[in-house]
This record gives sequence, C-alpha cells and structure tokens, in this order.
Amino acid sequence: MSKLLDLPKEIEAERAIFSIVLTESELINEVIDILKPSDFYSLAGQQIWRAILSVYEKGLDLDIVTLEDELQRSNASPQQAFQELRDCYENPVSSYNLSNFVLKVRNASLLRQIISLSIRSEQQAKLLDVKATDVLMGIEKETIALSEQVANVRATDAEGIIEEVERDLEAIALGGSYGFSTGFSLLDKRTGGFLPSQIWVLGANTGIGKSFVILQLALNVLKQKGKVMLFSTEMDRKLNMMRLIGNLAGVGTIRLVKGLLDEDEKLAVKEAVAELKSYRDDLVIYDSIYSVEEMRLKIKKQQLEKKVDLVIVDFLQNLTGPENIYERMSNAAIALQKIAQEQKITILLVSQVSQAAAGWQSKEAIEYKGAGEIAMIADVGLWMMKDKDIKDQRVIYLRKVRHGQTGCFNVKLSFPSGRVLEVGGEPVEDVNEKPKKESVDDGQIEF
Repeated sequence: MSKLLDLPKEIEAERAIFSIVLTESELINEVIDILKPSDFYSLAGQQIWRAILSVYEKGLDLDIVTLEDELQRSNASPQQAFQELRDCYENPVSSYNLSNFVLKVRNASLLRQIISLSIRSEQQAKLLDVKATDVLMGIEKETIALSEQVANVRATDAEGIIEEVERDLEAIALGGSYGFSTGFSLLDKRTGGFLPSQIWVLGANTGIGKSFVILQLALNVLKQKGKVMLFSTEMDRKLNMMRLIGNLAGVGTIRLVKGLLDEDEKLAVKEAVAELKSYRDDLVIYDSIYSVEEMRLKIKKQQLEKKVDLVIVDFLQNLTGPENIYERMSNAAIALQKIAQEQKITILLVSQVSQAAAGWQSKEAIEYKGAGEIAMIADVGLWMMKDKDIKDQRVIYLRKVRHGQTGCFNVKLSFPSGRVLEVGGEPVEDVNEKPKKESVDDGQIEF
C-alpha cells in the first residue's frame, strides 16, 4: 500500500458537505471561510470545491448544472469530479451534522499537513551542510502557520460580531477585565489603559528615558497578572533584567553590578529578584530579534503556550530589512498593527522622533522617525520630553488618542533606580499647554 493511501482522510464527510451544499446552497456561508480546496483528500474533491467557490464568488446559483459547467470550463479532465458530484447530488445528507463534517475534514487535512511537514523536515535535515538552526526555524514557522488554522474563525457579519461583543461584556460583568491599567491613573483616565488590539507608540529624543518608562509599564502590567513580551533591539536582556531589579529594589544599576550595595539594599535586591522570579511564566525578553517576521513567530508561539497581553518593541528604528528606512518603518508599522489585531494584544512601540521634530513645542503633527504610517496606525500616540525647569521630571504628551482625550501629564524619573512616578494632578485640556509644576508628595502614585 502506498504512503498516499495511508494518509488521514474523511471521504464520507467530504461527500456529505458536497451533498448539503448542493441541496441547501445557503449553507455555503457557514463553511466558505473555513475550508480550502487543499483540505479535500482527492483531486476530484479539490476540483469540486474549487468549482463551488468559483460559482459562489460569481454570484451564480449553486446547482449541479452550473457546477458541471464550471468543472468543464476549468479542468482538462473532469470526468471523475462529474461522477462524484452526481453521486453526492443523488444521495442527499441531512444538514444537521454539517459543522461536525467540516471539523472532520479540517482535522484530517491538518494531520496530512503535519505528516508532510515531518517528511520535509527529515529530508532537509539529511542534506549536506545544512544548519540545524535553519531546519528548526522552518519547523517553527510552519508549525505556527498550521496552528493558526486551528484557531476559531473571526466573525465578519454584524450578528457574529455582536455575539462576540456580548460575550466580552458578559465576562466583564462577571468580574472580568478588558485590558490592563498602565499603572498611571491620569494616563488611564484619558486612554482607558492598554486595550486588546491597540497599538501604542512612545516617541522621544535620545536620552530622555524611554526605556525606563517602558520597563515601568511592563512591571505595572505584570503586577496585574498580565503577560509581557519585550523585544529589545538596543539593550541586552540581562541589562534589562538588572534595570527591573533596580526599579523594584530602588537601587541604581551601576551599584548593583559593581557590588556596592549596603545591607538594606542587598535585602531589597533579594526581594526584587524573588518577585521577578515569580513572573517566570509571565515575562519574556528577547535581545536578538530584529525583524517583524521573527517577532510574529515568537508572539504566536507564546500565544499557543502561555498567552501574551502586552508586547513591547524597544525600539522600532532598529528593525532590519532590505528597504530604506521609510519603507522599512512603513511596512513594520502596518505588519505590527495586523499582529495586534489578529492576536488581540496590545503592542507598545518605542520610537525615535524625527530630527526636525526633536525640539517640538506647538506643532500638532506627530513626527516619529521613518514613516508617517507609525503615527497613522497608533491608537495612542505619546511624546515624551524633558521638563526644562525640573531636572528629573518628564512631560508625556498624549498627542493622539483614538478612543479618548488628548492632554499631557508629568512623571518623575527616580534616579538612579529608574523607577517612574506619576506626579499628581489632572491632565491639562490643551495638548500644547505645559502642565503646572507640582512637587512629588504623598499624593503621587508610586509603582
């Protein structure tokens, strides 16, 4: 017996689907976005489904005469498909089990694809001078692509979308949450916090303290039992971890790495390390990934294993690619927006600002370095600047808030630990107005 005949197949389920579509053509809408021609086992079955899709797209009636005409037009030798189509038409099947038939066909198709992947990987691994990392990367990429096919198809019709919204609202009413707090009350008030499928962009000139802010945001989400992925294209993963330790312990990174801690600081560091270890299933840091495609694979792998709520990319302009910086940033921004929407996660992008905008005071346009698409895809666009009068204070401008209000507020960078504190007070109404200076007192929020 050949290998082909040993492959998983659900011939009866395939024929049942053809029969149901032929007799109750309106039910095609329930499977049109789920099954592809390649999901069917035989060549004849693939030809029939391809003909069904073609007739449906043309808006013609799904009857046996129209389908036979389509098979005749699109295939050089359609006789076997003709015979199978007539057999299905003459032996009607109840539509009651349609969803079960579809699941069986999809499952058999996925199993065949898994077997095919296994065979191809084995053959590649036996080639001369092949790199194991290349084989593993290929397996990972194709495995994630297969896993995407298992995910539920998102509704696109009004009724289906409303049903999804109702389920979300019911979960919230039962005590669930939708998204995560940023940890800064004034920012939450204006934006609603980190919401699924959103893109946030934090822009600032070099040396302003962007990395301290995003690490604080990561800690704030972790404290809410959220799961965070950090793609650091600028700073080593261990240095990021040391900064997190310093933040929690209230000590500077230099004192930490040089062993200059007093007894109280050593105790604080021990407690900080214990807390960060408790996030071992919730925090992932990569420092060797420089392409959106690699990020997509890691995010989807993480979603399969442990889930992810917030993805941080620090920083966007270090992503690599064959294009010039404008094309690279434009393509990266749109691709990351697609990932956020598909995976229902928040993505926070750290961006440099354009040289012309580095000294911005009153212009309304957001000028992140590289491409206008960065600002275009942002649901929340942030701009951070130094306060001219208070050394350790920063002004964060909310330049764009798709579902909230623009404004600005003050934060204090507590050096040398890098802990970020929110300065109390309401955000000003005018995005171009400087907020009033306020001292850091007991009314501030500390994380």
